[in-house]
Amino acid sequence: MVSVAERRTPGVLDHRRDSRGGSTALDLGRAGRVVRSALGEPPGIVERTRWLFAMLAVTVLELVVLPAVVLGGSDEWAGAVGATAVLWTSWVFGYRRRRSPMLMDLVDAVALAGLAVFAPTNGAVTWVIFAAVLFRSQYGSAQRSFARAALFTGALSAIVVLWPMVPGHGGTSAVSSLLTSVPVILLAAMIGSHLAGSVRAREHLALLEGVLGTMGARLLGTTDADAIREIAWVALDRISEVTPGLVVIKITAGADGLSVEHATSGVVVPAVLPADLESALERGDSACDRSPEAHAALDAAAGGPHAWVCLPLAEANQTVGRTWFLVGAPNRVPPAALTAVRNLANQVTLAMRNSAVHRDLTVLAEVDGATGLANRAAFDAAVARDQQGVALRETSVLFVDLDDFKDVNDVHGHRAGDDLLRVVADRLHEATRPGDLCARIGGDEFAVLLGRTSAAAASAVAQRVVEAVSTPVTLPDATVNVSASVGVATVVGGDDPETLVHRADLAMYAAKAQGKGRVQVFESDLLDRDPSWVVFERDLAAAAGNGQLVVHYQPVVSTSDGRCTAVEALVRWQHPRRGLLQPGTFIEVAERTGAIGSIGVAVLRQDVTDTATWQHDHPRTVLPVHVNVSALQLDDDTFALAVADCLRDAGLPADRLVLELTESRLISSPQAIVRLHAMAASGVQIAIDDFGTGYASLTTLRTLPAQVVKIDKSFVAGCTTNIEDRAVIEGVVAMADRIGLRVIAEGVERPEQRALLLSMGVREAQGFLYLSPQPVAGLLSWLAERPPVADARVDRILIPFTPRHSA
Repeated sequence: MVSVAERRTPGVLDHRRDSRGGSTALDLGRAGRVVRSALGEPPGIVERTRWLFAMLAVTVLELVVLPAVVLGGSDEWAGAVGATAVLWTSWVFGYRRRRSPMLMDLVDAVALAGLAVFAPTNGAVTWVIFAAVLFRSQYGSAQRSFARAALFTGALSAIVVLWPMVPGHGGTSAVSSLLTSVPVILLAAMIGSHLAGSVRAREHLALLEGVLGTMGARLLGTTDADAIREIAWVALDRISEVTPGLVVIKITAGADGLSVEHATSGVVVPAVLPADLESALERGDSACDRSPEAHAALDAAAGGPHAWVCLPLAEANQTVGRTWFLVGAPNRVPPAALTAVRNLANQVTLAMRNSAVHRDLTVLAEVDGATGLANRAAFDAAVARDQQGVALRETSVLFVDLDDFKDVNDVHGHRAGDDLLRVVADRLHEATRPGDLCARIGGDEFAVLLGRTSAAAASAVAQRVVEAVSTPVTLPDATVNVSASVGVATVVGGDDPETLVHRADLAMYAAKAQGKGRVQVFESDLLDRDPSWVVFERDLAAAAGNGQLVVHYQPVVSTSDGRCTAVEALVRWQHPRRGLLQPGTFIEVAERTGAIGSIGVAVLRQDVTDTATWQHDHPRTVLPVHVNVSALQLDDDTFALAVADCLRDAGLPADRLVLELTESRLISSPQAIVRLHAMAASGVQIAIDDFGTGYASLTTLRTLPAQVVKIDKSFVAGCTTNIEDRAVIEGVVAMADRIGLRVIAEGVERPEQRALLLSMGVREAQGFLYLSPQPVAGLLSWLAERPPVADARVDRILIPFTPRHSA
C-alpha cells in the first residue's frame, strides 16, 4: 500500500521505488518536464527548437560575459555589459516576434564585435557567434542564414582591426583563432538552416496529417452528401491556415463554362472564370499558368501573384461536366500541402461514393422494385411517424386491392401482370394528392396514407382511385379490365398504426364482399362480423401447426433420355372442410398475413426429411430437391438459420437443396440479398423460377448467386407456334451457357415441345408430359420404373457458387 503522503508528494529520486523497475528514470523525466515548463518551453516542434537555440545562445553569452565582468577593468566591464544588453534585447525581440529582420542582424554584428573588443580574450566571442548563427538560422530562408553568417564574419574582420587599438591588448594569436573560425561559422549557418527547414517541414506535415485524421474521423459514419462537403471545406480551410498563403478553389466545367463552386476562407473569386482555362486544364497540372487571363483572375482573387496547380477530381457523383481543385500559393505550392489536398480529395470521393451507395440501399430498402412506389416497410414507418405525438389531427388510410388480378396473370402471363401493376401505380399517383404516400403492400395490394384528412375527404380520394383504376388498361399484347376494392379507415389522435391499417384492411374485404369495385369506410360493427375470409385466414395460420400441409413432388428429367435429375416439392393444404387446396388459393393470403413464415419452414423441413429418407432407403436415388421460397421469407432473420437446422437435422448435404425464387417477385431488401449469398456460399443452390416474366431478369442474374434458371411455362407453351417465345428460350439458353447456369424448362406437356427444347440445347425439363405432382409414394413408384441418374452430382453439370458483383 502507498501512503497518502507518498501519493501527494512523490519524490524525484525516490530510492524506495527503484526496485520496481524504471521509477527513478520516470521521476527524472517528470523533473525535466517541470524544469522546462518553469523556463517557459513552448509547445510545437518548431517553437521548441527555437526555444532550445535561444537558451543555447543566452547561456553561451553569459559564460563569455562573466569573465569580462570578473577580470576586466571598469571600461571592459561596462563595454561587455552594454554589448550583452544589446544582444539580449535583439534576441528577445526576434524570439517573441518570430522573425529576424536584417537590421537586427546588423545590430547583432556590431554588438558581437563590441563584446569581443571588451572581453579579456577575443577568442571566446567565437562561441557566441556560433550560438547566434544557430539561433538566428531558425528564422528566414537559407539565403538569409548565409547572408547573416557573412555579416558576422565581417564583424570578425572588424575585431581583427579594433583589437590592437584597445589599451592593454596585444598579440595576434587570438586574432588568428578568430579568422580560422570563419569556415566553421559558415558551416553552422548551413546546419542551422537545414535543421530549421527540416523542423518546419516536419511540423507542417504533422499539422496536415492531423487535419486529414480529424476529417477522416468526422467522415466515418457520415452519409449525407452536403455534410461531407462541409467537412471537406472545413478541412481545406484548416490546411490553408497551416500553410500560409495557400488557396484552394473548386471549379466545375458545365454547359455555361467554368463556374466556381467554392473557395477557402478569405478568397473572393468571380462566379465564372475565363473560357480559355477549360481547354488549358486538360494539358496538365500547371495548366493554370498557360491561361494568362485566368491566371490574372486567380491572382486577383488570391490577393497577389501565386503559382497555381490544377488537380482533376473524380467525376463520380458529378451531375454535370468535370471538376477540379485549383491550388495556389506564393512562389510555389508546397509539395506536402499539395499531397494533403490530393489525399483529402480521395477521402471525400470515397465518402461520396459511400453516400451514393447508402442512398441507393436506402431507396432499395424503401421502394417497391416493380412499381416504384413505397414498399410495406416504408409505408408502416410513415404511418408510425404520422401518429407520433398527435393529439387531435385526423389521419386516414386507404387499403386498395385489385379485383381478379390473378385472372390477368393466368390468361396473359406474369409479364402482363407486372405491366398492369405499374399502370395502377401511376393511376394511384394521379388520383391522390401531392402530399399523399402511395405504397405497394404486396402482390396486388396497395395502400395510401392521407395525413390531415377526414373520413369524408378520404372517401372522396378513394372514389377517385376506384374510378381511375377501373379504366381499361392497354398492355402490349392485350387490353384488360380491372377494378379495385378500397377500404377507408380514419383516426383522430395517435392511435396504434397497426390498428389503423388493419381497420382499412377489414373495410377493403367488406367492399369485396359487397360486389367489388367499390369503397367501404370502416365501421365498428365490422369488428363483430366473422366473414368467411376471416375464418380462412385463421385456419391458414394454424395449418402448419395442425399438420395440414401436404407436399407433392414433380420430377425434373433429362430431355435426352428421360431420366430423373432432381425433384421439385410443391405444397398443398389439406383443408378440413374444403379438401385439398392448390398453392394459388392460399400462398398470397399467407404472404399478406405473415403465415408464410411458419408454412415455409414446415414445408422445408418436410421436403428435406423426405429427401433424406428416400435417399437412405434407395441409395441409387440421389436427387436434389427444389423448394419454392417466398421473397418475404428472406426478409426474416431466422430463415437462414432454419435452413441450416433442417439440413443438419436430416443429415442432408447442402448441395442437395435448391431454393427457388420467383423471378417476377424477387427480393429487393439488401439484407435479404446478403442472406441469400451466405446460404449459397454454404453450398445451397439457388434457382430463379418463372425466368423471363419479371421486370429485370438480367439485373437479377448479376445481383443474386443464381446457379439455375427455370424458363417459365408460358414460353414453353407457345414455343412450337410462336417465334417470339422460341427466340426467348434460345436467348436464355445461350446466355446461361455463357455464364455457366443450368436451364430447366417448365410446363412441358407435349412430345413436340420436348423435341424442340432438346434441339435448342435445353438439357432438363419438367411437366405433365413426364409426371404430374405426386405424393412421395407416387414419385417413388414412378422412379422404380425409370431409374434416375446414378448420382446427380456426378452426371449433372453443377456450377460452383461464385459471388457476382451487383450493378
